[in-house]
Amino acid sequence: MHAFALIATGAAVLASMPSVQGHGYMVHPEAQWVEGFPNNGYGSTIDNEIWGVYDNTKYGYGPNATLKFFTETFPTKGYKSLGAFIIENQEIHLPNVDPDCGLTVYKDSARSELPASELTYTSFTHPGPCEVWCDDTKVLFDSDCQTKYPNKPATMPYVKSKCAGANRMTIYRVAVHADPWQSYINCMWLKGGSGIGAPPSAVGKSKLKGGSASNSTATSTPAPVTPSTTADSSATTLAPSTAVVSTEASGSDEEASSEADDSSVDEVSSSAGDSPEEETPTAETTPSVSIEQGDTAVTALPATKAPSTSNASTGAKCVRRRS
Repeated sequence: MHAFALIATGAAVLASMPSVQGHGYMVHPEAQWVEGFPNNGYGSTIDNEIWGVYDNTKYGYGPNATLKFFTETFPTKGYKSLGAFIIENQEIHLPNVDPDCGLTVYKDSARSELPASELTYTSFTHPGPCEVWCDDTKVLFDSDCQTKYPNKPATMPYVKSKCAGANRMTIYRVAVHADPWQSYINCMWLKGGSGIGAPPSAVGKSKLKGGSASNSTATSTPAPVTPSTTADSSATTLAPSTAVVSTEASGSDEEASSEADDSSVDEVSSSAGDSPEEETPTAETTPSVSIEQGDTAVTALPATKAPSTSNASTGAKCVRRRS
């Protein structure tokens, strides 16, 4: 029974293996990958309603209807290439996706030889157009590469002389079977070339940076410690960064009252009259600030007893809010 279970498990694993080629990628010439091994996943998506919702009475339903709609509409939109359409409209959702080369990366020590007469792609499992470039020369294009190249792996005849002296080959592909559409880009650097080069001029370089907005890390900047002054210029009080207190007599009483309710400054600080000799707040206290709900929002300390800016910042971190 145990042996039977092992056999069944092995069969299940083998049955799942073809799925690694479920989307497809370039095999010859060979690409280098950001993960260190081939990844058949799509690198970005494109809104399937970018040109509106198509007429089902005219095109029908399903992937073939979408393909027909795309094939008729794309030439009327003024794009110089399929690659340009992808670059201008793609949405990237993963941090490791390069906007110009998808999940492939530049590795100068691993350049590929050009095939003699056929390019090899694992398989075109979904309907949609594809396009291949050698630097600025378009090598091939078809509006439905699934139908044009049905073999698995898919072999694509090409004219090798079009890639003579080229530095980089790039394949662009859109799969229109799903919502949103899936887009694929593979870049292959060729032997005899040098440097990373640039995308085809008819495609252009993506304006996205670092792969996408999801690759950037949001950073916050602490609010600066701002001195709060009274009418008497000889005395100042450093306002804690956790509360915003108006020092103008004309300021809103409601704003001062709200801040007084939210903060526990009254708990951890004493009035200027009660503690005239305290010069430096400890880690458990804040600069002496007295908040009232009358016309005057701040009572200043004598200048000789005002805490330093650095101490005020430390004290501000210790202020606790009432629940």
